[in-house]
Amino acid sequence: MSVGIAVMVGLEDDIEFKFGIIPHYRIYFGGKKANGFFIEGNAAIISSRDEFYDDYYYSSYPSNYKVKTYTNFGLGAAAGAKFLTKNGFVGEIYLGAGRLFGSNNIEAYPRAGITIGKRF
Repeated sequence: MSVGIAVMVGLEDDIEFKFGIIPHYRIYFGGKKANGFFIEGNAAIISSRDEFYDDYYYSSYPSNYKVKTYTNFGLGAAAGAKFLTKNGFVGEIYLGAGRLFGSNNIEAYPRAGITIGKRF
């Protein structure tokens, strides 16, 4: 069992995701502590931005360019594996997705990664 948190930041203007915090809870299958195959449940709070033209066809009113920011809550799942060497180096790979609930046009968020590190 382990608990963690992931943070994502969208630095480019053309990316709809702007900021997200994803806490997760993992259950490991195997004899060693926090090592081997795992499944994960996660929750997310994600801020996104939508840019669009508010057009009225067949109207004499000009178009309006609008930018809206949304903050949504989501739930998701992932699966992966963590590998630990004898001298404390860690490698991890995981893949999953989550569903966002709210008033935005983004309905899902990705949960994927490859991690390399050192266990303390």
